[in-house]
Amino acid sequence: MLAMLGVNAAARASQRAGGGSVWKSKYAELERKMSKIDSVFGSYPGLILVWDEKLSGPDTGWGRPKVFGSPAALASIQRFAEPGRSKDMAIRILDGLGDLDAIGEADGSLTLRKSLDVLRRNGESFSITIILPEGNVIEADGRVAGSQAVLWLEDASIRGEDERTAISRFETQKLLTQDDPVAFIDMLGRAPFPIWRMSSKGKLVWVNEAYVSAVDAENMGAVLEEQIELDKQAAEEAQTVLTKQTTLENIRRVNIGQDMKSMLISLFPISGGAVGMAVDASETEGLRSALTRHIQSHDELLNNMDEAIVIFGPDQRMSFHNTSFAELFKLEPGWFTDRPSHSEWLDLMREKQLLQPRPDYSEWKKSELALYTDWPDEVPDEIWSLPDGKTLRLARMRDPRGGISLLMSDITNTVTLQSQFNTLINVQAATLDKLSEGIAVFGPDGNLKISNKAFAELWGLAEEDVEPGSAFSALIEHSLPLYHDKIFWNDIKARTTDPSPEVRLHVDGEIKRSDDKILTWLSRPLPDGATLIAWDDVTSSRQAEAALIERAEALEAADRLKSEFVGHVSYQLRTPLTTISGYADFLQNNLAGELTDKQSEYVFAIQTASEDLKKTIDDILDIAAIEANVLDLELGDVDVFELLDQALDYVATKAEDTKKNLKLDCPVDVGVIRADARRLKQIIYNLLSNALRFTKPGGNIVLGARQAPNGGVTIWVKDDGVGIPSERQPQVFESFKSSRGGAGLGLALVQRFVEQHGGWVELESEEGQGTHVTFYMPRQASTSAAHPEFEFKVAE
Repeated sequence: MLAMLGVNAAARASQRAGGGSVWKSKYAELERKMSKIDSVFGSYPGLILVWDEKLSGPDTGWGRPKVFGSPAALASIQRFAEPGRSKDMAIRILDGLGDLDAIGEADGSLTLRKSLDVLRRNGESFSITIILPEGNVIEADGRVAGSQAVLWLEDASIRGEDERTAISRFETQKLLTQDDPVAFIDMLGRAPFPIWRMSSKGKLVWVNEAYVSAVDAENMGAVLEEQIELDKQAAEEAQTVLTKQTTLENIRRVNIGQDMKSMLISLFPISGGAVGMAVDASETEGLRSALTRHIQSHDELLNNMDEAIVIFGPDQRMSFHNTSFAELFKLEPGWFTDRPSHSEWLDLMREKQLLQPRPDYSEWKKSELALYTDWPDEVPDEIWSLPDGKTLRLARMRDPRGGISLLMSDITNTVTLQSQFNTLINVQAATLDKLSEGIAVFGPDGNLKISNKAFAELWGLAEEDVEPGSAFSALIEHSLPLYHDKIFWNDIKARTTDPSPEVRLHVDGEIKRSDDKILTWLSRPLPDGATLIAWDDVTSSRQAEAALIERAEALEAADRLKSEFVGHVSYQLRTPLTTISGYADFLQNNLAGELTDKQSEYVFAIQTASEDLKKTIDDILDIAAIEANVLDLELGDVDVFELLDQALDYVATKAEDTKKNLKLDCPVDVGVIRADARRLKQIIYNLLSNALRFTKPGGNIVLGARQAPNGGVTIWVKDDGVGIPSERQPQVFESFKSSRGGAGLGLALVQRFVEQHGGWVELESEEGQGTHVTFYMPRQASTSAAHPEFEFKVAE
């Protein structure tokens, strides 16, 4: 083309000099060549850009290239021209294609801008393929022609099409896409949130309808014409994304139409520029705040738990721990500052001897950390026994992001209690097996929980029949041959399975089996809902009991016959004794004539013997009355000192005759008691009579009394006579048992009369040293043995 212009100028100069015909023929020849060249350029399915000037100095832009090529190629490639005010189509095409990704023979990141810069500066040729956003490609070749730089651009999509068809297709696509220069992004254009695209220079080249509404513009053309940004910060962020080729996201308040909203602004680089999106984050912010509060609440909850909890993220570094974790492993707060890794924690625990000893620590640690990449289908809990004596239960959990959470519970006390509980159970089981009673405990489901050996032996059950979990129904079937009452068994079973309080009562009973064994049983509900049933073989005891009852009845009958006999004999003796005593008194009073001294001595002996016999008969009748429970006390106020003084005077004559010394050891103010005076005299007289009978001449007898601490009176008779052998002392208070001759009723009556008053008697004696009998009388005698009329008066 330049040659053509030079020839034209030379022809004009030659014409003025007179050589016009020669130059006219040369000019015509050149025009024919130019026409052929134009035809060649017009048939090329691409564009040809030619630069005459050489690029020097810093970046001066695209320069002013000349454009050649077919109309179809121009229509094809201008689709990718950057919109704007520039009237030079070549510059707009270069801006649109300059920063798109390209593929070439050279290594590294290629773009048309970089390759063309090297061509114009250094004359280095290039061949690259530019990748278009919709997936098509444009082939670009750069060459040096003399001092000129030539760029050949060819759209591979129009090869084989004639010019008119290609132009018609591009026009149709232009009508379909209208304001969408990138093509086929109608979906983004209708998105309900703002989306925009920028060129590599940071200029807006496309926006969607939501963006237009957000900036209150009339249409996309107005936005691109005036370069209306979403806000001031958007332009600055775009430059950062384009410069650093990195994604940028943040949430900030932006005017969207007439409203101020929290928007999530996302900017990311693409081939030939960057894309931005603004999504309404108001709800997201609310959810984020709620999530933050939830996480804080969750962390607070975990911090208040007794279990130690630590969470490691997918990067195997600690992201959370609670207070119990730090306390359990004695970790200082500063240690958590740098988010230690799982491996570092294990190493520290091993160093502080807070980790269970492992034979091969390295292999074990490797398997622990392998859980981050190879999590098994099932991870059972582990029990760690630490060197300091603690026992931990470890549970591992995998979170969806690939991290691992560890929950450790200090179960030292639980293990200790479990051990103690097991020991207690074993002791209880051994204790149950030592019992002679058969014990069985049934759960609410009617199945056996525990039993002892005696239970199995009592009912003839095999070992497998009494295994824990055995059904009550099966045990009934085994027991029916020995006791076939099904109603009884069903009732017992109902007490184990029916939770009703009316049924679960404390019950017991007795059965006789077909083998003649007699069993007692009892049922007791337990607090945990179980029921205890106990069986005891009482066959031998029932037989012994029957024999004892039979013997007791025989003894009672014999005793009754004895009492009746004694009473009958005593009554029969009283009549002749009265006659003898009466005639002796008649003779002693000289009513039948004067008696000689010898006769008077004989009569006195008869009177004395009659009196002793009368007393013995009275004692026998009293004993019989007491044993028949028909003897009533006649209570009254008794001056103890006066009573003792009279009793001592009563036996004084006999003591003088037998040369024995009597002494009264009792304060005058010893007190008054409520008692039967006649029976009390009888008690003292019997004791004094025994003392006189078994004390040698010259011996001493002391009758004494003192007030007792509880208000009653203690009375005693002490002698230094022959005493009572120790082997006979247990029998002295039995009726008709005498260790030293006589009827053996004195001390028996003493004990019975004292006990009727509510008192007690004790005896101390040593053979050859004497006897000391003490009895206690309460201040107020028991009214249970008193006469009914007297009881009424006392009640008043």
